[in-house]
Amino acid sequence: MSKQTYGAESIRVLSGLEGVRVRPAMYIGSTGPEGFHHLLWEVLDNSVDEALAGYCNQIQVVLNADGSATVEDNGRGIPVDIHPQEGISALEVVMTRLHAGGKFERAVYKVSGGLHGVGVSVVNALSEWLVAEVYREGFIYRQSYRRGIPDGPVEKIGRTQKTGTRVTFKPDPEIFGELEFDYEVIKNRLRELAFLNPEVKFILRDERTGAEETFHFKGGLSEFVKYLNRKREPIHRKIVHLSGERDLVKVEVALQYHTGYTETVYAYVNNIHTREGGSHLVGFRTALTRAINRYLSSAEGLPKNMRVKVEGEDVREGLCAVISLRMPDPQFEGQTKMKLGNSEIKPLVDSIVFEGLMRFFEENPGEAKKIMAKVVQAARAREAARKAREIARKKGEALETLVAGKLAECQEKDPEKRELFIVEGDSAGGSAKQARDRRFQAILPLRGKILNVEKARIDKVLSSEEIKQLVASLGTGIGPDFDPEKARFRRIIIMTDADVDGAHIRTLLLTFFYRQMTELLERGWLYIAQPPLYRVSENKKDIYIKDDASLDAYLFGRALKKVILNLSGEIVSADLSRRILEDMAGLERALSELLRRGIPPDGALVLVSSGFTRADHFDSEERVAELAERFKEKGYAVGRLKSSSERPEAYEFEVTSQKEGYLSYTVGPAIPVRREFREVVRFYRRLEPYLGKRVEIKIGEEKRAYQDLISGLSEILVLVRDTGRKGLHIQRYKGLGEMNPSQLWETTMDPERRILLRVEVQDAAEADELFSTLMGDKVEPRREFIQTHALEYRELDV
Repeated sequence: MSKQTYGAESIRVLSGLEGVRVRPAMYIGSTGPEGFHHLLWEVLDNSVDEALAGYCNQIQVVLNADGSATVEDNGRGIPVDIHPQEGISALEVVMTRLHAGGKFERAVYKVSGGLHGVGVSVVNALSEWLVAEVYREGFIYRQSYRRGIPDGPVEKIGRTQKTGTRVTFKPDPEIFGELEFDYEVIKNRLRELAFLNPEVKFILRDERTGAEETFHFKGGLSEFVKYLNRKREPIHRKIVHLSGERDLVKVEVALQYHTGYTETVYAYVNNIHTREGGSHLVGFRTALTRAINRYLSSAEGLPKNMRVKVEGEDVREGLCAVISLRMPDPQFEGQTKMKLGNSEIKPLVDSIVFEGLMRFFEENPGEAKKIMAKVVQAARAREAARKAREIARKKGEALETLVAGKLAECQEKDPEKRELFIVEGDSAGGSAKQARDRRFQAILPLRGKILNVEKARIDKVLSSEEIKQLVASLGTGIGPDFDPEKARFRRIIIMTDADVDGAHIRTLLLTFFYRQMTELLERGWLYIAQPPLYRVSENKKDIYIKDDASLDAYLFGRALKKVILNLSGEIVSADLSRRILEDMAGLERALSELLRRGIPPDGALVLVSSGFTRADHFDSEERVAELAERFKEKGYAVGRLKSSSERPEAYEFEVTSQKEGYLSYTVGPAIPVRREFREVVRFYRRLEPYLGKRVEIKIGEEKRAYQDLISGLSEILVLVRDTGRKGLHIQRYKGLGEMNPSQLWETTMDPERRILLRVEVQDAAEADELFSTLMGDKVEPRREFIQTHALEYRELDV
């Protein structure tokens, strides 16, 4: 071995933004979807900070067809004059220097979110290209960059009457691969910002689909609470709204109680969602408990049986609240930097909220009485649960000392290395116990379906035997005793069957973890096992295949040793044939997904071939009338043109497909916005170069001919798949019980080969609403959800 020299020449200095490109995760968290969208949040934060400073009331986000995004505001515009220390335009300084910005200067921005000057320069470094335009002092200034390096100096390119900044950037595929901006994720963030900033109008436009939405909520936090509670039953109509300002800190709170048992509280500091809470949340909870206790002890007209002392957990049952702070110099701490650490904020929030609540209770005695009745009821249930725990303790059944009887423990003691598999039923549990690596894998079989915690108060939750076993196994405690640091496993894996019962048990478990142990999800410790869908046997050798697309790829590979594809007289190479077949299979799956949404394949293909691939393509009455004629030519019954309910300036019409079993649906701007339709368009575009060509398939001496790839889509795929299947035995798994222990280990439990899905909460408000809809007491929202999504479901036991 030659000796390696280690001298001054070994020390590498990363200049400018080079370090960001070498270690992107240090600056944006990851190079996955979350980090990808973080780039947009950084640019958006700059515009929102202009709004917080009082200089901007409209922000527009555009998702462009080429994969780039544009953020434009009507603020003051980034300064473009020469920076005194750097000797270049201030715009270039902001775009190319880390830790450069106006947020360090209190006179410029009293409050701000973002990453204090790291933000937009990091976006620039991680973008394939970025263009910044500034409208300021009557002129338009422009500078473009490639991977963080300016193409040239800032140029003055024209005159304008408006002010503001427009930044367009394309995330670099070298860093992020083929990721795309997710319309729903961005829509949810803009809606949240619009609730928090009622003075600002947010516009979202998607040039890929033509979708456009505006978010502007003049009611602010009160409208936010109303939105969060829309699938629940509030117990008082009037939303409690209070605000106050002290020492440059603005505090605003809105809250409303509902008939459920879960607490939903969102706390923000300068528009940043502090998921782990902090001093402002502690101050709010202290004030709420104190105000309710004060009212219960001193208010006139309350019956004697309501004059009880309540605790924090009592006042949080059925509470929905949003807290928003605007303050200079917030200090964040905690694992994800999402916890406010400023100690002076607790007494300040406590004081403002307490005074506001007492004022509300005095001015609204009817609403106050309903709130008090709810809280007192919760206190009585807590007392009943405490007595039950005491009795259990005397019998030696305390939750803390309960040994999970069904738990098959592992030998490893370090929680970081331990895994817990939660499996459905004793039979699957038996297979899992035999299959596992007992050194670090523990198994907990659950008998039957666990309690739906969405509909149950904590005392009932604690009386459930299955939940007691689960909590005892995890070691975290539950309710007020919950402590994620005590978790005995850092990987908790839900492993249920791929049938309806398995899906229901999985949903009940997810409801339990989301409602009772959210922090386990936030720390990324909860997973769902992904057993393979197929086992393929050939010559006594087994191959496990995870999904339909992978099975197709395997079958096509085998079939093309015998199948020859001919397009308009030209023989296609095996590699190109395989790509064409995989794109055809992708198109078939996308059309099938769309059919589950109520739109048949023929109708979708009429839209794509007619060029109706964006919502704004339906804005021309003349073009939509021509489209209706094409549907008539295809044998559809077509209704009259009318204004679209989705897009006021657009047109739509009803069609009925006789060959699809008289299926009726609306052809209009709502279709191109669907993810499934965009998948159809994507695969259709890939196949476009080969469309219109006559197709001939030759297998040995046998030949089959088709007019083109689309008209022969299903037949061609069936023919090739059947050829690929010859000599194989293919088993489709439905339950874990169908696998023997060695198969279960190889496919689902072996860390070297398994696939796990990590459970994450990207949008807490959406998740909260979904659990309330599916698992809550209110029947109507659940009925609406099932009617809307019934066609999407794949597995039905009849």
